Amino acid sequence: MNLSEEDGLNLVEAARTVQTSDCDTFVAVFERSARRRNDTVPMLLALAPNFSGGLWRDLKFDIRPKDSFGRIAIVDDQKPEKRGTRIFDRLFRAELQVFPFSKRKQAENWAQARGVNA
Repeated sequence: MNLSEEDGLNLVEAARTVQTSDCDTFVAVFERSARRRNDTVPMLLALAPNFSGGLWRDLKFDIRPKDSFGRIAIVDDQKPEKRGTRIFDRLFRAELQVFPFSKRKQAENWAQARGVNA
């Protein structure tokens, strides 16, 4: 998993599998961003075509500032029903939307826009 932050947007690129150490690293990066911003943190999550990790299950219970999630844009070419991404919005209070890879820039812009929960 690759993690970065650009212009206040947390970027997560998840490969085939996500390890526990990846989740631990993400939690540390996210919590640092939330403290620094003193606001919600928008996020773009790009899922590899062969992604099969349990990222959300692990993160849901590890992130302490759960109210710090801003909009979450998921970039994924799989149908949401196939991937199971429709359940993500039940795990977080943040707005969530799925975009195809061809609309990644649109996904970034949407995540950074001030939404209902941002």
